[in-house]
Amino acid sequence: MPLIPKNYTWQQRSFPSTGTSSQSVVSIVLRVPFPANRFQPDDIFTMEQFLKISHPPHYWELFLAHPIDADASHCSILENEVVFELVKQDPTVCWDTVELDVPRAERATLKQQYEEQHRKRLEQQSKQRAIEKDRKKKDEIHRQIERERADRSAIDNLLEESKQRELKRMELAMVKQYRPDPAKASAPSTGESLSNIQPTPPKGAGATGTQHCDQQQEPRPSSPPAIRRSGTLEVTFSERTFVTPKRESMEQAEQEWTLKQAAARRAVGFADDDLRPDERNPEWLKQRGDTFFQQRNFLAAISAYSAGIRLTKDYYALFLNRSAAHLALENYQRCAEDCSTALELLQPPVEANRRARVACLARRAAALVKLGFLQQGYEEMIAASRLDPDEASLRLEVDRLRRCIEEERENRSESESDE
Repeated sequence: MPLIPKNYTWQQRSFPSTGTSSQSVVSIVLRVPFPANRFQPDDIFTMEQFLKISHPPHYWELFLAHPIDADASHCSILENEVVFELVKQDPTVCWDTVELDVPRAERATLKQQYEEQHRKRLEQQSKQRAIEKDRKKKDEIHRQIERERADRSAIDNLLEESKQRELKRMELAMVKQYRPDPAKASAPSTGESLSNIQPTPPKGAGATGTQHCDQQQEPRPSSPPAIRRSGTLEVTFSERTFVTPKRESMEQAEQEWTLKQAAARRAVGFADDDLRPDERNPEWLKQRGDTFFQQRNFLAAISAYSAGIRLTKDYYALFLNRSAAHLALENYQRCAEDCSTALELLQPPVEANRRARVACLARRAAALVKLGFLQQGYEEMIAASRLDPDEASLRLEVDRLRRCIEEERENRSESESDE
């Protein structure tokens, strides 16, 4: 049998008010005696209008006469009693009694109603915490990106300053190297060459002295060349399939690889070299790609659309149809890229291209969902549904993605609560 105590005590705490009343009650202090209790915080439940202590063999519950602020209220577990300090939701209301008189037959129903309200409030708080956690994580990522950008900018500035200092040092060294010597640059007024001026030998030196002076005389340095002017060199490279430089030893292997690739393109049903001059038309290539797509030859369809794109990059239908082929082959990244390019070409948005824009958005949403970006795909699908509100399949897909997102959030909140 559970032990249910009945002799609890309570009192109201108040503080002076500047209003019309002399005092305003803000909290309730409730004391429940439990001699030699061994309660833990998980044994005590505090709701807006319901209190409960459950720890075998002890059990105690109380229906409150007025609602309280469960988040601001707190409980203290002492040696022989449990003290509740309850904060009122409406501080101006003075409580005449603390317990709500509920008939025994209605207690279970009312308790279940309070517990359901408390559960919903906890779920809402859990969702808010999850949203706040995601926001903080995004903010931290943005701050990290800004720090990395600042670090890169500081490194670039240091490199640029070092480069400018080195250029200035090289310029000063060049000017110092080619600066003419004023003592040697001065020439006689008569125009006589410096090489013809011979020093006067001392007396008694004779021919030997003259020969010695000729040997000691240093040759005159030549004048420095003029500084070359800056200019731009244009280099034209020949067309080459491979990214590596051409080598004579690898020429035979490269030709063999090129022939194999051409044979592979012909095997899937399309090659640029097979086209006649009248067939080099983007519209004809689009029709041929559509034929391949209907035959479920998706590789050939991609090859035909790509050939048309090489001829012109302004035909949105080639990108849009190629995205469908990529989606069929589960190339979701390529599908999303082609849809984005097609959307850029469908500008300005008018009624004539509305259906094409709807197809781009819906297909890109499907690719993003497959890549794991569920929220982004849901937003893309909503945009497509708004452009074509009469399309029932788009509305069904929006509802399906919304349910997936809600299930994912519930699973995440449950895992966080379990932790």
